[in-house]
Amino acid sequence: MKSLLTPLLLLVLSLLTASATYAETANTKVQIHTGQALDQGQGLAQSKSKQITLSYASAVRTEQVLKDAQLQIAKHSLLTTPVYWLQAAIFTQPLEQEKSALLALIAEKQSEFDITDERYTALATLHQFISSSHFAKRAALQLDYDQARITNNANPLLSGELTLQLPARSEQVWVLGAVKDTGAVKWQQRLSTAEYLEQAKAISAAENDTAVVIQPDGKIQTHPIAYWNERHHDIAPGAIIYLPFTGGWLAPLDDLGFDASGFNEINQAAVSLLRERVL
Repeated sequence: MKSLLTPLLLLVLSLLTASATYAETANTKVQIHTGQALDQGQGLAQSKSKQITLSYASAVRTEQVLKDAQLQIAKHSLLTTPVYWLQAAIFTQPLEQEKSALLALIAEKQSEFDITDERYTALATLHQFISSSHFAKRAALQLDYDQARITNNANPLLSGELTLQLPARSEQVWVLGAVKDTGAVKWQQRLSTAEYLEQAKAISAAENDTAVVIQPDGKIQTHPIAYWNERHHDIAPGAIIYLPFTGGWLAPLDDLGFDASGFNEINQAAVSLLRERVL
């Protein structure tokens, strides 16, 4: 019996030691981020968050993180209004390579046009916006503290180095892409995508049929904007409206008859990256 118990005890002890080692080394760090303030003079976002990081010895439930984060937000008076849960998100690794690749695409395309060309100006403004923004991989999790407390699917374990975005509700909608006036526009209830674009003034080399809307929760939608197909779709505060570039009526076509002017790659990369924007 002794010869059997000894290996068994050694196995149990080794498992306990391994578990203790994991708990000590599998640290979870969550940086709380409440958003940025808009610089009205330049239309750019400037950070206003105090850097507060929650640290845990191991993986931790979402509910606990959200509870602790809200306590810290209240303690340090980081928000003066309730958390805007529609725009709450968890981000993992930074997307610096994707950002650099998009900036290179925009710069390369911009070099094809004269400085007086409206396409040059629109691309330059988009380049500036992307350059001044931070992007990271958004976790596929819709955050809601009440749901996390009662629903297992909304309360997964979190681990690693994370950024937790818990902002106040925005009063702006961003309009980007093939427009003359890139930047933030005041959000208005029931205002359509086409009406926001009217304020931003589309350039001639802009898509005139459909715009892309990135809602605050990261959902990507296409909204018809032409007079013959326009239908109302709600746009939430904090959304991004991206009007795609086209080559215009004289653009070359590829073998399938689609725009081959080189803007498609920029449009697709921009939409994909803007979904991952950290406020």
